[in-house]
Order: sequence, then C-alpha cells, then structure tokens
Amino acid sequence: MLVKLSLAVAGALMNLPPKACAAENAKSRCVDVSVPKNEVIARNGKRIELTPKQWQFLRGVDALNPEAPPSLPYGNKAVQAQVDNDAGGLVFFIDGKVARTPMLAPPALLALMDEVATAKIDHEGTGL
Repeated sequence: MLVKLSLAVAGALMNLPPKACAAENAKSRCVDVSVPKNEVIARNGKRIELTPKQWQFLRGVDALNPEAPPSLPYGNKAVQAQVDNDAGGLVFFIDGKVARTPMLAPPALLALMDEVATAKIDHEGTGL
C-alpha cells in the first residue's frame, strides 16, 4: 500500500511544473502541501506531525541519503505519512505550504524516530 502511495505522490509531483525550493536545487521537487495530504487521506492513511527533535534527527538522516540533494532539507518541520498494512512510512519535509519529495522511512527508521520522540535512546555496548 505504501508503494502505491509513493507512486501516487511521485506521479503528482511529476505532473506539476517544477518549482525551485529554498536552495533552488533541481533535484528537490516541491509541491503544495495539500497534494501529499490529499493522497494520504485518499488511501485512508494517517499524517503524524513530528516533533522538533525528530525533525532535526531526520534532517541528518536525509543529509546522508545518497538519493537526496547534497544539503540539509529545507523547511521548519516534518510530517510522517503511514497507510494500513505497511510497516514503513514516508517523511515529508515541510516549509510553510510547500512539501518536498518524500523520503522513504523503513520500519527501522520509524523505530529510531520513536526513540528520539520519547528520549529513550538505547545505546549498544558498555561505553568507554
């Protein structure tokens, strides 16, 4: 189901004229925030507003993503989208009324995001 949502959002992004974002990066495709919001609603999904700490954490994750533009994502918040019967999700970086092309969030990343939100970080090993 998440694959269908990803394809629907990607299709919507491709059909809209390219719009330059904060960094005017050609790889960074932006759309009105209502486009992904309506796609999630149409698939009986849910949108979760992420905390500022989760947003900062995901900015670092995105910066290391080889498929993302080589910079920190723009915006001042992030939203997670999930649909039933799929353990993964999508993350949209939001700047006002503009959303950037989504980043896939596999279940392992969602688990880390929960740890960041609850400040319950589990470090492996015994330390120094």
